[in-house]
Amino acid sequence: MNLPEIGELVTTSRALELCRHFTLDYLVARIEATPEKFKNWKFDGCSCLPDEMLGLFTGCDWRDITYKCCLPHDLCYAYGEPGNEAERRRVDDTFRNDLVTKAGMKAWMAHAFFAGVRVGGAEAFGLSFSWGFARK
Repeated sequence: MNLPEIGELVTTSRALELCRHFTLDYLVARIEATPEKFKNWKFDGCSCLPDEMLGLFTGCDWRDITYKCCLPHDLCYAYGEPGNEAERRRVDDTFRNDLVTKAGMKAWMAHAFFAGVRVGGAEAFGLSFSWGFARK
């Protein structure tokens, strides 16, 4: 599957393909049930970090972090259910584990990334990368 480049627009139909690729079946069901509730969004890699710098900070391949960890996490955030803190916590826990198991990041660094998304990704901020950001 061709994964999106950083800066590429992700349409709802493209998001469905990506969710299927990452076996995010609950998101596929959510998007298919109400596609009109979602808007297009731009894939920014690992939000708030210059992607090429990730390898310098972590000792890992930045592409592994971006495409094996950040992209599925972004999909979960984009289509997250508003107000569902248990879902958000589960998504963030998965992200932290993926950083270690799929990208080879040291656990202490993965925990720092986890702390960042817990604070910065809060729905209340309403930022381009906050929980539920693809909702209209």
